[in-house]
Amino acid sequence: MKVKFLMLTMVLGSLLFVQCNQTRDNKTGESSGNYDTQSDRDDVIDRERQEMAQNLREVRDDIDRELEEVSNEMENASDEARRDLEETKKDLTDRRSKVEEKLDEVENATADTWDDIKDGASNTLEDVKEGFRDAGDEIEDRLDQ
Repeated sequence: MKVKFLMLTMVLGSLLFVQCNQTRDNKTGESSGNYDTQSDRDDVIDRERQEMAQNLREVRDDIDRELEEVSNEMENASDEARRDLEETKKDLTDRRSKVEEKLDEVENATADTWDDIKDGASNTLEDVKEGFRDAGDEIEDRLDQ
């Protein structure tokens, strides 16, 4: 149980790190729009896009690890616990699909669509982070029973 709590804490920590690494203007919450040239703007967008894609990949990999852990727990769980873990697994699978969808959007974003896609990807990361907290609480409660 302590290992799971530690693992969940590491996942949440990495999600917080991902969110803290987002380049933002302190006043508006937006990426800085002061570019000397179009090339500078494209470079910034490309760098942000690569960073966001990497963050989404890391979250996807964290979800994959958690899914594996839940699957392993299901093998030795009682029928009631197995049903609960199946719900958790479905929720994690749904969250993984959302992350994968946003990753695809980020990787295919253009300079014209980047701001909207970036906002959507950031929202997805935040939603997943909240979902991990909820899932971690649920898993802890189920394992304590």
